[in-house]
Amino acid sequence: MVLVDQFIKAAQDSRDAPLPDDVAFELFAAATVLNGHNMSDEEVEAGRIGGGLDGGLDAVYTFLDGRLLSEDAEIFEDGFKPSEIRKGAELSLWLIQAKRSEGFGEDAFDKAGASMKKLLDLNFTDEQLVGIYSADVIERVRIFTRAWTLLSIRSPRISITFAYVSRGDTASVSGGVAQKMADVRTELGALVPGAEIDVRVVGAKELWAMASATPEYDLQLRFRDYISEGDSYAGLVSLPEYFRFLSDDNGALRGHLFDWNVRDFQGAVTVNRQMKATLEADDDRDFWWLNNGVTILCSAVNIGGEKTFTLSGVQTVNGMQTSHAIHDVLTATGAELDRHKRRSVQVRVIKTLDEATRDDVIRATNSQTKVPDASLHATEDLHRQIESHFAARGWYYDRRKNFYKNAGKPADKIISIPTLGQAVMAIGLSRPDDARARPSTLLNNEADYAAVFSVSLSLDVYLWIAAVQRRVDSLLLTEGVADAPTRTNTRFYISSYLVTKALGAQIYNPSQLKALSQVPLSIDVDDVKAALSVVSAEIQGIADDNSWQVDRVAKSDMLTKAVVARAVADATEQAEPGAKEAS
Repeated sequence: MVLVDQFIKAAQDSRDAPLPDDVAFELFAAATVLNGHNMSDEEVEAGRIGGGLDGGLDAVYTFLDGRLLSEDAEIFEDGFKPSEIRKGAELSLWLIQAKRSEGFGEDAFDKAGASMKKLLDLNFTDEQLVGIYSADVIERVRIFTRAWTLLSIRSPRISITFAYVSRGDTASVSGGVAQKMADVRTELGALVPGAEIDVRVVGAKELWAMASATPEYDLQLRFRDYISEGDSYAGLVSLPEYFRFLSDDNGALRGHLFDWNVRDFQGAVTVNRQMKATLEADDDRDFWWLNNGVTILCSAVNIGGEKTFTLSGVQTVNGMQTSHAIHDVLTATGAELDRHKRRSVQVRVIKTLDEATRDDVIRATNSQTKVPDASLHATEDLHRQIESHFAARGWYYDRRKNFYKNAGKPADKIISIPTLGQAVMAIGLSRPDDARARPSTLLNNEADYAAVFSVSLSLDVYLWIAAVQRRVDSLLLTEGVADAPTRTNTRFYISSYLVTKALGAQIYNPSQLKALSQVPLSIDVDDVKAALSVVSAEIQGIADDNSWQVDRVAKSDMLTKAVVARAVADATEQAEPGAKEAS
């Protein structure tokens, strides 16, 4: 366990405000168990439950075809058609319990099993579950049950994994614990018929092995034949060879190779169905005749015998749909993999270290089919400028997902594009309700994107807003300040309240913060507690008046108006002569 503790200590030491020990272990456990999903630290934190009424669960995550689903995922939007998702899509639920104890107890399985009997029973309504479980755990599990219900007509392949993580030794698990594992496996199988169930214990040895495994970006790829011009190459690669390039030692898709890809896997859209039909057909037509190829960027290329390329710093920036289709079909083929060897995929390899060139290639190779414009914004000059400005001041703007995480930078100094967007929306536009309600789709609307990211806004303001939000988030994690559901529902309102109060007026445009951003905003734990008290009181008042649950209040503009008005009023009262004495 000493080696695992070193990982956690290094992460804690790099933070401005260390996390409570239990929280640090829970986040480390979730991130490590889900290592293969290539999640950002912010995504891991979003799935953590914690606090009371957690049902024996410390973290819950739902994935659809490898994509992490949030409460505002596109499949939950009005007008979404299930037919847009491929038949047999992979829907997976991960349930994690993490304890810092030195062993594994039976009670963890008893509690989680009892909770799942209610939370996964579609006959139970949210109203029946409230009071038994926290709103946070209900919401996290509901992401799965909503997706399960919505996609049932598409016959999804469902898997559920319950991982019990501790500092113990899995080799010494008692017979009683083993029986409880079997019981939970049976119970989950009965609750979700047809699902593949995995109930596992993860101890110190397994944690260390997973945590010390780093993503592999230096890979080999053998071409059938190729042409070259300078540092660029194009040619054909057999399907089994490309499959091996895509797959890790366990046969899973190397998701980290697609960090810079501007689109997620799109499921059963027409082009993907056609690709799979080509792969599954038994005829003489080659795959590359009928389907798009792949573009790979890398930092170095070495060509050896048998036309084998050794590539460093690999990123597949175009061809995610093609890659997923090939990996899915050839995985299903299994032992008959070689029957595909007569077919090929077209691959382009471009060696470049120039960031602007990389961004131009990404944009150009993704312009043939419709991609939401917001997905391509990361390649624009503004975001490169923000990244450079942050880096010069010890902060890291993660416009390429997990680039700085993989480089070992401190988690609380890394700011993703969605996180900066939420912070600007909450603080700079006085819209914390939108920041709370739309974590993954906030920037899909071009009008909202233009309001958040403007070349006319000082880069100092972006950094200042990011630092304020991160400071609030860190202080909310201080032991005894707020549990996980409260943090989720109040964090953007607290930052909005504090900055609005500091300015003394409602904020309609981030440019209003230019003068304020010239000096750090002094915020300590007492400030956050006071703001939390204000926000909580407003939440409770609205909830009581409208008979709403807390999470519904937190997503409403009614709360925004109340909190902003209160901040302006408090600033005015504080500024009035004698106000302090009168209070």
